[in-house]
Amino acid sequence: MDLSSCGSVTGWLDELKEGHEAAAQELWNRYFTQLVPLARRQLRGFARDADEEDVALSALKSAMLGVRNKRFPDLKDRTGLWPLLVTITARKAINELKRQRAKKRDRASERPLADEQLVAGSDPSPDFAIRLAEAIQKLVHALGDETLQTIAQRKLEGYSNDDIARELNVSTRTVVRKLARIRQEWDEGG
Repeated sequence: MDLSSCGSVTGWLDELKEGHEAAAQELWNRYFTQLVPLARRQLRGFARDADEEDVALSALKSAMLGVRNKRFPDLKDRTGLWPLLVTITARKAINELKRQRAKKRDRASERPLADEQLVAGSDPSPDFAIRLAEAIQKLVHALGDETLQTIAQRKLEGYSNDDIARELNVSTRTVVRKLARIRQEWDEGG
């Protein structure tokens, strides 16, 4: 019996486990349009080059391959499939954001870091780079408070205030206030 014609998610999952590719298409048809807005929300304001449809597509592909390869043996029906798809989509979006940030940091690392580098006309000396990294770590560690340390570190890594707020599950205004406190502590300490 061809369960695809019945429109049953449970039937499509069973067929996919048996290797029937038409079942993957049916599941894609059913869930793709629901995953795109989810991916869009995850990527909002972060990844300019990211496409929420690509994230949703990648999530569906990973889920379908996982089902076909029996990586989700307890997955039986729609009540298990939807949370799995949401989780995979969220992780794919996070990975895309990380990729975008790494690309941004790579571009930033191509720019001069200090006047000393501009004078020398080449990369900073290993000694200068070590001294700079140690000085930065001392400043961050001197903050004492773990939240302040995280905010300072993320800001130094090029994260936006909104990025930091989302990571710490606080408001952007809280991040701005804590950055002002960090600056004040560093000004008083230096």
